[in-house]
Amino acid sequence: MDKRALYFYEMMYGKESFPKIDLTTVDAFLKQMVIPPSRQELRKKIGSLCPVSDQTFHLFNYGFQPFSLPQDQLFCSAEQIPNKILFVQHGLLRGYYKGEKQQVTTWFAGPNEFIIPNNFISQAPCQEYIECLENSSFLALDYQTWLKIYIASNEIAKLFLKLMEEKQLQTNAREKMLRVQNAERRFQHLTKEIPGLLQNVKDDLLASYLNVTRRHLERIKVQCFKKPSSES
Repeated sequence: MDKRALYFYEMMYGKESFPKIDLTTVDAFLKQMVIPPSRQELRKKIGSLCPVSDQTFHLFNYGFQPFSLPQDQLFCSAEQIPNKILFVQHGLLRGYYKGEKQQVTTWFAGPNEFIIPNNFISQAPCQEYIECLENSSFLALDYQTWLKIYIASNEIAKLFLKLMEEKQLQTNAREKMLRVQNAERRFQHLTKEIPGLLQNVKDDLLASYLNVTRRHLERIKVQCFKKPSSES
């Protein structure tokens, strides 16, 4: 097992206690800090998941660094050990795995969403591919920095638990959606949740996500676009 994973295991389950970081010495400085425009959406997202103090947010925010990738670039592959958490500022990404005959898309993520690759905490290979579907910019938190701030305060530890819970709920929602027998309803749900998909995602990727053929997807799109005009 990777040494970093062993360290994390000891931190979580071992007998060794870690000293708390005293933030009171920098409290006055933190109160003077203003959240820059580029980090305001991050602050809103954090607040929607788990209310945290300003000083905790500044500690959390400090670890994130700007990061960008061009269209069609892989952020992570199935063989790699993931070393970053991403907060998407601009762009669109997808996760997929390689099936027997073709790629199978499992999720899409757009602005103001966190991407926590599979096995980030255990530091094992990712087991999926994460690809940019358009030029994308992020705030990125690397593993070592994450580990440091995770043990810095109970608020941050709780925040990451909420992030992992959100990731699991999103996975559950996708699985539930894919169990809907009516493919047209699956399509409508997806385009409602992420409106920009039709303009930015190729039909073969949408079809692989919805578990239908490309021809079937084309028929669904025709039916969905006909409905408003027929109903008016």
